[in-house]
Amino acid sequence: MLYFDYVLFNPTGSSPTERIGMKINVLVVLTFLITSGYVHASNVTHLDRLIPALIQVESNGNDKAIGDRQKKFKAYGPLQIRQPCVDDVNRRYGTQIKAEELLGNRKLSMWVCAKYLEMYGTPQTFKREPRLEDLARIWNGGPSGWKSNATLGYWSKVKKNLK
Repeated sequence: MLYFDYVLFNPTGSSPTERIGMKINVLVVLTFLITSGYVHASNVTHLDRLIPALIQVESNGNDKAIGDRQKKFKAYGPLQIRQPCVDDVNRRYGTQIKAEELLGNRKLSMWVCAKYLEMYGTPQTFKREPRLEDLARIWNGGPSGWKSNATLGYWSKVKKNLK
């Protein structure tokens, strides 16, 4: 959650004083979102643990990785994000991100991942708080990936990389 908010509120060229003020605004916005129920505090904690493990599984930490070269949509960056995933996030958040922009941009990649998981990994989806396993399997298999046996092996790899 904090990753994109920092990028969003910290445009290139801002003075150090402006950057400090913007970081404070990010914390205020995040606090408001959590206390208002728009973002579950547990999801923020989950994602802080989960996303680094996903990066290890997806690209072994390589921010410039390009995968799925044989497919219609290539996968870009440390989280190997393809355009259909970005399109879901763009629709929900009114952004215009292109998957290619994630190449070499870990912060933006992490933001897209967090927003995607926040969209589909909700307590309403599971009728309980989402677990790391649920979120990892959504990341691998799409919105209903948490129900698919095909994502169990992926979860096994992610679990080994959790810190």
